[in-house]
Amino acid sequence: MPEFKTHNLWPIPVYEDNIPVREKWKVLIKGLEYERTHIANSDISIDRYVLNSMPELKKEIENHCENFVRKYLHVKDTASFYLQNSWSNIHGPGESSQIHWHASSLLSGVYYPILPKDSGNICFHKSGIYTNMFHQSIRFEYDEDNNVNAERYCVDLEEGSILIFPSHLEHSVNKNKSNQNRYSIAFNFYVRGTFGKEEYRLEIK
Repeated sequence: MPEFKTHNLWPIPVYEDNIPVREKWKVLIKGLEYERTHIANSDISIDRYVLNSMPELKKEIENHCENFVRKYLHVKDTASFYLQNSWSNIHGPGESSQIHWHASSLLSGVYYPILPKDSGNICFHKSGIYTNMFHQSIRFEYDEDNNVNAERYCVDLEEGSILIFPSHLEHSVNKNKSNQNRYSIAFNFYVRGTFGKEEYRLEIK
């Protein structure tokens, strides 16, 4: 490690924790109706509010979002984050998801109730000149990859993992190398409240 000090300005945090999986959640998501989406190269539940059918899990996820927003980001309670929508994804053997981001929301996340071994991790990608140390016109080779110089960062997951991250953060899913389906539940949060200084006050109800 270098002896000098650095200041990592304006990092992009990704929240990670674990919610123990209940068997009834597995049964429920396996029993949902799904449709094929070529954008994500996966099957997605027709129900876009699946967490309404799992109120205990919904409450757990809302608590984790609140923990992230208040205790780490220190957002004042003049802003209230609420769950917009949620859906289940199936990635079968050999399937993956291309790089994408979530529109019309502020925070997004994913929960992993069924995660076979080697079924693929989620990866986050740098995008734009403001998230790179050097301008994109120059691509360096590095002795090692870390969270400062890497073009992407993949998270090692386990069953029950929950991640919450900025909706504009680009991400993808690695190929499912197992012989079983991989199930995940994705969700988006938006916000209500009063924002800005008095002369620029904005209220979202």
